[in-house]
Amino acid sequence: MNKKTLRLEYIAKRNSLDLTEKREKEEKIKHILFENFDFSNKITSCFLPITSKNEIDTWIILSEIKKIGGAIALTIWDVHTNCITHRLWTNETQILINSFGIPEPINGDYILNNQLDIVLVPLLAVDNIGNRVGYGKGVYDRMLASCSVKTIFIGLSLFELVDRIEDVDAYDIPLTYCITPTKCVFFEK
Repeated sequence: MNKKTLRLEYIAKRNSLDLTEKREKEEKIKHILFENFDFSNKITSCFLPITSKNEIDTWIILSEIKKIGGAIALTIWDVHTNCITHRLWTNETQILINSFGIPEPINGDYILNNQLDIVLVPLLAVDNIGNRVGYGKGVYDRMLASCSVKTIFIGLSLFELVDRIEDVDAYDIPLTYCITPTKCVFFEK
């Protein structure tokens, strides 16, 4: 399937999840994530969920990373440049909802993309070789391209993988791993 079709289908699937089913999936994803990865002493980039879009609740993951001594770099989307920057999340960090409904930190030290050890990547759908479908602006692909070659990209998917995304292009950056409610998938390069 192509990205546009998958985007529409998976937005509808995500919106049709009832709260109980969504929370069960999120807990399973969290469990599998921490079973497979060590976040202590690492800088992890993470997005905050847009609740109006029924995105995966990353707060449950962030609080666990913080408990085990990991550093968290929260994403900020610059609508003018279509780029993502990061600010370190501390107890003093203030979060505001921007004009697009995206929660973002408004204070804290900036973290460069090439300083990130792990990036938790939002997505709507992902195929069996690590290509993902997002909202279609290429914002995450640009950010991932500026990370270190050692950075691990982990997609968080409420749904299982699709067979193939047909219209992948040279700017699409594949994931290293994807966590679904049933498994951790490694994508060989």
